[in-house]
Amino acid sequence: MNYISSLIDAWPKIYLDEIQDELLNRQDIFVSISTLSHTLHQLSMTCKDVASEAIERNELLHATWQAAYADILADYCVWLDEASMDDCTNQCTMGWAEMGRACICHAAFVHGQWLSVLPALTCKGIIALDIFEGSVNKECFLTFLNEQVVRLASLLNCHQLHN
Repeated sequence: MNYISSLIDAWPKIYLDEIQDELLNRQDIFVSISTLSHTLHQLSMTCKDVASEAIERNELLHATWQAAYADILADYCVWLDEASMDDCTNQCTMGWAEMGRACICHAAFVHGQWLSVLPALTCKGIIALDIFEGSVNKECFLTFLNEQVVRLASLLNCHQLHN
């Protein structure tokens, strides 16, 4: 049971037949699929939708940033973020986790051909947007900032000065 639990911790999207193969190949133990299912139930494991979490996420840096900039009014902020999708459609979307816990699989978010969206958002809505094929790199991001966000901010400032 410990081996099965550690397999699921390391590989949350593992299928029952893959657990069966791992037990046979690495532990020289044959277990039926129904016995595996019963064992997972005893371990309080349920099959559920998988939530992906970026490998690059750093909770300490996130909390530090929030503490440092929490006093800035939202009206003064512009949020920039990349959203993208790829052409990989055969991703396993189900996995195992203990009851009451989300099934999270750490994964690199780069697969296949990308379509990317770069929006600039304010409290009043989207002020700039770029949609293109491929991944966002430093050059694309700086071009978006300079040609759309900074230019638009300059135009808005000039308009406000004249009014």
